[in-house]
Amino acid sequence: MQILFLMADGFEETEFVTPFDYLQRAGFQVALASVSGDSSVTGAHGLKIAADFALSGADTAKFDAVLLPGGGPGVQRLKASDDVERVVCDFNDKNKWIFAICAAPLVLSKAGLLVDRTATCFPGCVEELVCNKFVEDRVVVDGNIVTSRGAGTAEEFAFECIALLGGRDLSEKIRKQVVAR
Repeated sequence: MQILFLMADGFEETEFVTPFDYLQRAGFQVALASVSGDSSVTGAHGLKIAADFALSGADTAKFDAVLLPGGGPGVQRLKASDDVERVVCDFNDKNKWIFAICAAPLVLSKAGLLVDRTATCFPGCVEELVCNKFVEDRVVVDGNIVTSRGAGTAEEFAFECIALLGGRDLSEKIRKQVVAR
């Protein structure tokens, strides 16, 4: 399994690092695409990461899932990107996994992907979220789309992503390795 992370300056570090680390521990290949095209991306609290490639013009067909971390400034940049909208719509059309946490479900909302779905998001983003049904569950799975609430749910979100991609046994194995609750 190959997972594409869409990275924009201002991403929430916990919502990137936790899923990134746990998905790699589970044996999945993870690639980081820079939405701006820059070779590095800076988080909301100063963490700098190296991108693997620029999203613009990239061939994303080989990926099995796409993950969008939250963080207010980062999500605004994700929402402003035509490339990001193209990727999430393409993944949805192909029924591939789409994972979005915190404010990132707003990107899916803007693309019209949640109009007939149940979803969740960061509490401060509820008014802007357009979905069929909003719930306050910490992680929500509706079809091929998984949404989650915020940095405090990043671990649960990551475990659910692993379970969906590789099975519950694999998710539990990683949970035990990291001594999660």
